[in-house]
Amino acid sequence: MTIIQNRYAVSLFFFLTVFVFFWNIWLNDVWIPNEAFYAEAAREMIENKNPLDIYYNYEPRFNKPPMTYWLVALSFLVFGVSEFAVRLPIVLLALGSIYFTYRIGRELYSHNVGIASAAVMAFSFQFVINSRYASPEIPLTFFFTATLYFFIAGYRRRKWKYILLSYIFLGLTVLTKGYPYIIVIGGIVFLYILIDRSFNLREFLRELNFLKVYIGIPLVLIIGFGWYLYMYLKFGEAFLDVTLNETLRRALHKQSKPLDIFFYIPVILWGFLPYSLVFFYSLVNIKGKIKELAFPLSWFAVMFLIFTIAKGKIPVYMIQAHVGMSIIVGYFLINHHPDKRILRYIYRGIFVFTGLLILVVNIFIIYKFRLDILLYLLAAAPAIIALRYRDLIFFPFISFLVTFMIFTISILPKVEKYRPYDRIGMIINDNVPQRDIPLIVEKKFWHNLPFYAKRKVLRDYSIDQILKYQQERPLLALVSEKGLKKIKDAEILWSGYLYRKGSESRFAILLKYVLKAEKGDLSGFEKRYLIYKR
Repeated sequence: MTIIQNRYAVSLFFFLTVFVFFWNIWLNDVWIPNEAFYAEAAREMIENKNPLDIYYNYEPRFNKPPMTYWLVALSFLVFGVSEFAVRLPIVLLALGSIYFTYRIGRELYSHNVGIASAAVMAFSFQFVINSRYASPEIPLTFFFTATLYFFIAGYRRRKWKYILLSYIFLGLTVLTKGYPYIIVIGGIVFLYILIDRSFNLREFLRELNFLKVYIGIPLVLIIGFGWYLYMYLKFGEAFLDVTLNETLRRALHKQSKPLDIFFYIPVILWGFLPYSLVFFYSLVNIKGKIKELAFPLSWFAVMFLIFTIAKGKIPVYMIQAHVGMSIIVGYFLINHHPDKRILRYIYRGIFVFTGLLILVVNIFIIYKFRLDILLYLLAAAPAIIALRYRDLIFFPFISFLVTFMIFTISILPKVEKYRPYDRIGMIINDNVPQRDIPLIVEKKFWHNLPFYAKRKVLRDYSIDQILKYQQERPLLALVSEKGLKKIKDAEILWSGYLYRKGSESRFAILLKYVLKAEKGDLSGFEKRYLIYKR
């Protein structure tokens, strides 16, 4: 019996997956910079009692559509303002994306393919690391996937009510990341129908008539563009300029590297771990299955082509393609049985290599961070399970599940020792409750400080600007040791070390400096003093 045929094993892995997605989402302070934008803007929505206008640090923020802000703000209304509430909607939508992946796999092929596809999706590297971090990528994945699920369900079952739901979710997709996704999703749908109808133009047009595009597109525009119209009417060219910069100009004018047509191949290689090698193997062996795999293949091909052509290239742009890629891999995991001995060795070798590689990385992490010795047994568990069931295809999945467990249970709490932002916020609000007194930061800015200080933060002030400011009004500032020496008679409310290497989303770099700090080397951090002078 294989693992996927054992319902108890599947139930256990489902429980563990949900557990690690939720575990410790409340532990870490808001990450900088991106999560801070959504956490603070949502907090200001609640404070201002205005869900339409988006403000960050009490200044208009036009960079992204409102859906992610709304989801976090709704969570704040229900659960209160907290790190748990910031991330809860993201985790729920991540699990929802996995569920829709299962539904598409089942709709197209079988229950087992659906389960395998969902398992691959659940721990694809880029997807899973974004699932604990408030940003638009996971909400976009959810609405994107729901749009295509209801399309394929309606198309195959010939039920237009599903197509209607697809249009509604497409409108919500626009509200999450912008109008270019009408083109992306439209491209996927059109290519799939062309392949499914053997490129017969007459049948293609007949299917478009079934989709009632003349009803659906106006509905998408009403849902997706109402907020855009409101913002333009209120803020005019300022809003329009930022919106165009975030979409058309980024796609058409920003250049990552000259002729970088292979940008997303290495991104897939590491971003779709632990099944990226299986995915490439599947593409090589897809001959004769193109029509059967037309939907997930169209999903991947259109996204890969569009974002490769676009001059602005960012790795997270491919996360929504992971669903289609997961379904291709899930199909092969269940249905592919190589006849030739050499192909069997290659196919099985991919699972062994990937699983053992992750096992070695897990052991290295446990050793390097001096984690609990019992975690070595946890790291070895995937190999034991694979041998017990003689089933290699889920060896990488279980190995990466263990990786995520190690991070959520042990690594993230260790990292949090060096992130005292909530402590700073509590001290500010206990000692300086007047919200009209801003926090001034000397020659720096930590993007989550507005969220914790609950007030305007003035960033990148020189010490001379700070000295001039304090001549006229009370001074609340976060200064360096040199700056402290120049400010006389100030009360020190807090002192400690803050991360100084920029974005914490470059998590590997953050971990490197945390590891150094564990050994007494604080070169990745700088000493700061929170001072108050009446």
